[in-house]
Amino acid sequence: MFLPAILFLIILMLFFYLGSRKPKGLPPGPRWWPILGSTLEVIRLRKQTGYLYKTLSVLSKKYGPVFAVKIGIDTIVFLNDYNSIRSMLTNEDCDGRPTGHFYKMRTQGKSQGKICVLVTDGRLWVEQRRFVLRHLREFGFGRTTMASLIEEEAQHLVNHFKRLLLSANNPVSESRQQIKSCSNNNGQIYQLISDTNINNTMMTHEKDNIESDTKKRKNEGMTIEDAYVKADDYDEVRKISQSSGMIISMHDAFGIPVLNTLWRMMTGKRYNPDDAELKYLQKIATQLLKDVDMVGSTFSYFPILRYLAPEMSGYKSFVATHERIWRFLKKELENHKTNINPEKPKDLMDAYINILQTESYSKTFSGMLISKINIPIKDAITSIIFISEQQLLAICLDLFMAGSETTSKALSFGFLYIVLNPDVQRKAQEEIDLIIGHKQFPRLSDRVRMPYNDAIVLESVRMFMGRTMGIPHRALRDTYITGYRIPKVNENTMIVPNFNGVLMNNFWKDPEVFRPERFINSDGKISIPDQYLPFSFGKHRCMGEGLAKSNIFVITTTLLQTFRFSVVPGDKKPSTEIVDGVTAGPKPFRVLVTPRI
Repeated sequence: MFLPAILFLIILMLFFYLGSRKPKGLPPGPRWWPILGSTLEVIRLRKQTGYLYKTLSVLSKKYGPVFAVKIGIDTIVFLNDYNSIRSMLTNEDCDGRPTGHFYKMRTQGKSQGKICVLVTDGRLWVEQRRFVLRHLREFGFGRTTMASLIEEEAQHLVNHFKRLLLSANNPVSESRQQIKSCSNNNGQIYQLISDTNINNTMMTHEKDNIESDTKKRKNEGMTIEDAYVKADDYDEVRKISQSSGMIISMHDAFGIPVLNTLWRMMTGKRYNPDDAELKYLQKIATQLLKDVDMVGSTFSYFPILRYLAPEMSGYKSFVATHERIWRFLKKELENHKTNINPEKPKDLMDAYINILQTESYSKTFSGMLISKINIPIKDAITSIIFISEQQLLAICLDLFMAGSETTSKALSFGFLYIVLNPDVQRKAQEEIDLIIGHKQFPRLSDRVRMPYNDAIVLESVRMFMGRTMGIPHRALRDTYITGYRIPKVNENTMIVPNFNGVLMNNFWKDPEVFRPERFINSDGKISIPDQYLPFSFGKHRCMGEGLAKSNIFVITTTLLQTFRFSVVPGDKKPSTEIVDGVTAGPKPFRVLVTPRI
């Protein structure tokens, strides 16, 4: 009678013992509990610090630069200094990518084999990376083509700002429809103001509810001056309404030009700021980033929650969002297949479709695999073309998410600190005026002659990537990193570089200060230390590094040539605190924009 109970108790105790037992040689870290692992400790510290990167900093100080945690079924080894990150990136034993549910499902919407280019490994990764680099050089990454695309988008952004200024400086009695039209564009106008007598014309408003407050007042039949100006000041506002000045939301002002540059290389398409399709695409991207964490998602750590709590774990939203973006990409693919000219491919999608539809497909990795099967190549291609098309769509998803999101956030960080540091803005504009003047827009080719503005690019990226992490790796076999044994254990072991530990540490002396001069040597030339590796290095170096830096340089200099950016009079200075997420971003902030020329 007691035997079944005793056996159950023994099995339960064995389960608890094995669940809390760390593999031999694993780096130190918080205690593991059965099922949960280190989850409770990580949650506690994250609530205490407010951010994941600060949580990792606390753990690093306690356990050292290399430590391990267990979240559900995943064992995660975090690397928090230059030596450990470099050791991992130069170790072929660490070239694998995670294989958990999250990484499989993000590219197909269901658990099948991994595809795409960012989270694949082995021969497939080598081939797809080579293809993307080769063809994007042809359709954009090539210096001349890329420069012209970026410069064009930067000029579109400047013209867009000018139109907003023009709308802002029209008489305040214009129709509410025109005001609504302006506010719907990227870089929203929240308030019309003047450079003079500003303190007499501003009215206290709710800081965190500006947009909803404006909408409410418009619905009540009030004009824009009703919303922000006291009744006694109407006449004064009418007198100064022609002055130059507008308030723009800068934390989300760069998504369109960055996306357009990349999207034109991938699909040959350019969007206008108010394009409904673009807004839909941005909405999907925003939701996608809310559904995941920096190294996975709750349903990935605890797969059973996909069935027990699909909504609470984020699984349901994750699947729905990916289904929407896959439908969007598939629609674009079908349009390309219908309109493609095989003799003149115009973008990355055309080039990939050409490979799928020609015998050159047999030279690709997938084609070589098929050649080992005793069926004709053409029949084999037909039977798996859906998978190959899925690979193309996954590449587009990777490039879209990795390229547009990171660059636009780096720009947001850059302008946040430019606004908070008027001396930096002044020095940048002095260099722009000296080297370029005002008769022509900045060009990418000017970058070599403008070290200070180039240093702003490097510092903007440091401030952004210093709050985020790199793409996880996986140990392909038992290996060592700076003396620590990293056992393969199973395919749920990840190795994650934490860039905060190398880009925001004491090496920089004043890491929290935005100081472009740190990248300029005594000869006045750019000097980049080895510790600066936000784009990784070696064969794992980010494919889009050149595009990202070029985008940031051209957009920043083009805007600074034409406009002055400053703290809104009467507002507190924008906060340097971040919004935690899959990639860190500055908290929403608005700035006063006035024309220089």
